[in-house]
Amino acid sequence: MKQGSYIYDLILFALMALLAFGLIGNGAQPVRLFIIALSPFVVADVFNRPHKSLYYYRYECFFLAFWFLWALAFFFKADDEIESFKNVIYLAIHILGFFEVLWAANKAKYPQQAIKYGWLAFMVSTIPVAIYEFLTDFHLGMSFQDSGNTMYVNGVHIERPFASVTFGNLNSYNTVLCWALPSLFMCNLYPRGKWEQLLGMVVMGFTSLIIIANASRGAMLCLVIMLGTYVYAYYKFGRNRYLLITVLVLAIGALVYFLGELFILIVEKVSMVGLGDDGRAENLVMGFQAFLDSYGLGIGIGNYGPIMEAVYHVEVPAPHNLFLEVLVCFGLFVALGFLGMVFRIVRIGLRQGEPFNRNMLMFCMAAMLFAGIIDSNYLMKATTWMFLASVYVYVDSRYNRVIPK
Repeated sequence: MKQGSYIYDLILFALMALLAFGLIGNGAQPVRLFIIALSPFVVADVFNRPHKSLYYYRYECFFLAFWFLWALAFFFKADDEIESFKNVIYLAIHILGFFEVLWAANKAKYPQQAIKYGWLAFMVSTIPVAIYEFLTDFHLGMSFQDSGNTMYVNGVHIERPFASVTFGNLNSYNTVLCWALPSLFMCNLYPRGKWEQLLGMVVMGFTSLIIIANASRGAMLCLVIMLGTYVYAYYKFGRNRYLLITVLVLAIGALVYFLGELFILIVEKVSMVGLGDDGRAENLVMGFQAFLDSYGLGIGIGNYGPIMEAVYHVEVPAPHNLFLEVLVCFGLFVALGFLGMVFRIVRIGLRQGEPFNRNMLMFCMAAMLFAGIIDSNYLMKATTWMFLASVYVYVDSRYNRVIPK
């Protein structure tokens, strides 16, 4: 693929880095405003050169256009018309943002590097805020959780500090941390210099600590699985296996020594409630029932919370499952189309990818599958779509630049 202009690298960097603002601006979040500002240039370029801009993504173009029109066609089902209308607008903006990443990647000089540095900038800018939250129990105004959060263990209330930064709650922030991990793995396995590898290691260490300290079982499961994929890839392709073993031993020892009480608290939590979750199980059962009651067509965009609460009497109407959310709200056709996108990613990575691309495929699929069961309302968040677009660029060898063999 012909290399383009650095301006498109900056666009890719900005699309990822702006995610750090989270819920700031509410509907007018900075990343959404940036997507809207870019749209005239993207539309003009696509119409001027329709066979060059997004030629390789014809399936995604047709399917996502169908998805938006399907959501619009079922707007008449809206339980809360204002909320559903906002969700339709957000869906349109996020789909547009997804295509803007692919459009810019086709024109950038080093698209994978630009995306990686964008995610790295996101992490570097949010980690200090998270640390401050843990130390002071002071949280930003958009946090849905109050200070003084506690856990009830063995008849005693134990303080449970948390960090949500600009994302409203710890589950949402944990999810985005997991979305960022593949880019941090890339810094460590395929660094452009010693400084990048060192920075990647430090940021990955802080990211892991924040996920553990937030004590979310789903996020910790995702972290364990993803670190497992990273250790496997490093042991197989890394330059210094003994260094990896040494770092792992030291890291585990430090965690046990400095966070011993936190580990005891986590173990107590798991032993009390197990790895299962009655609320999530109820959402799975009732969500599938709602899907069947809609004759497989979906209950409509923005309707999950209101309908699951009013009609199916779900105690906590939050799916905590990306794929369940797609199936219940948009129906079988959209769910199958979404799975088709996932299968296309896997096929691109396996058939066309080099070792780098296959490693990134492994990292990204682990993040998608396991971080996809942490949070709720995924599709109305720009982070989900920016991560999905990043995966396309990471696994496609056409975008490979200066990647070590």
